[in-house]
Amino acid sequence: MRIFIILGSGNSGAGAIHDYLLSRDDFFSPFNGKEFRLVNDPDGIDELYNSFYKNFSFNGASNKFDNFLNFINNFYYSRYNIKNKVLNKKFLDISHKFTRKIISLNYNGSPQFYLDKVNIIKKINFYFQRFILKKRSKNIKLLNMILPCNEKLFLSYCENYLYEIFKLSKNYDESKNIVIEQGGNFLSPLSSTKYYGLKKEIIFVKRNPKAIFWSMKRRNSMAYPGHDVKLFVKWFREMQKKINFGEYDKVIKIKYEDFFSDFEKQKKDLCLKLNISSNIKDNFNLIYTKKNLFKFKDKLSNEEIKYIDEELKEFS
Repeated sequence: MRIFIILGSGNSGAGAIHDYLLSRDDFFSPFNGKEFRLVNDPDGIDELYNSFYKNFSFNGASNKFDNFLNFINNFYYSRYNIKNKVLNKKFLDISHKFTRKIISLNYNGSPQFYLDKVNIIKKINFYFQRFILKKRSKNIKLLNMILPCNEKLFLSYCENYLYEIFKLSKNYDESKNIVIEQGGNFLSPLSSTKYYGLKKEIIFVKRNPKAIFWSMKRRNSMAYPGHDVKLFVKWFREMQKKINFGEYDKVIKIKYEDFFSDFEKQKKDLCLKLNISSNIKDNFNLIYTKKNLFKFKDKLSNEEIKYIDEELKEFS
C-alpha cells in the first residue's frame, strides 16, 4: 500500500487528478473522495509539529497542544464531517491515544497569557476555586502545560495515527493504494507531508491562472479573491513567491490543461512516473472535464483576460 497525495492551490484542478486516480480499481479514498484537512488546516498536525520542534517555547507549545485537542473535537463534530461522513466515532478514541503519546510531561497550569485570553466565565471560575476554595492549581482544570516527546518518535506516532484513521474507512482495502486530496501544504509539499511516512508520492497540480480565476469567480469563493481580477493577480503572484522550490522540484508535477487535453498519453506518462500500471481501466468522466477545460475563454471578460495575460504572462 502506498499513499498518493494530490496538492495544488485553491481551484487548481487537483480534485480532478484525485478523481482520475480514484476512478481506477487499484485506489481508494479513506474520506469518500473529500479533502483531508487534519494535517494542513490551522491548529492541525503540521502546526503542532512546528510549535514543538521548529519554533519551540514552553507556553507556545502548550497553547498549540490545547488548540490541537480542540481542533480534533471540532473536526469530528463539524458540519463538514457530519455531512460527508468522513470519520466515524472511533476517530476520537484514536486521536486521544495519539495526543497522550506525543507528550513527555503534562500538568495543569495557568500562565498569564492563558488567563488573559479565556472568557469571563472561566476567569471567575478560576479565581473562585483559587482564592475562595483555596485549591492548588494542579487541582483546577486549566491549560495542559506540556513538553513534547522526541521528534523522531513524534513522526512515527503521526504515521501510525494517520494509518489508524485510514483503517476506519468503510472503503479500506490494504490491497489498494490510498489517494488523498490536499493532505498537505502545496507551498511546502515535502515538509508538510512527512507525517505520512516514506511510502508516499506527492503530485503537484498547476493550472492556467485565468482558469483558476474563473473557477474562483464561478464558485463565488469565500476564501479566495475571485471577485476582483487585480486582487487575484496580486494574490497569485505573492503565492508563487512563497513556494519552496527546493521541495517543489522533487515532486511530480502535472499541468492541468495538458493532462486532460492529451489524456491517454499523459496518463500513461503519469503511471510511469508513479510506477503504477497503465493497463488498469478507469471510469473517469473525461467528457465533463474537457468541456470545462477552457471555459474561462467564454466566461471572463476581455479586460480580465488581457489583464491576467499581461500581469502573469510568465505563468499563462
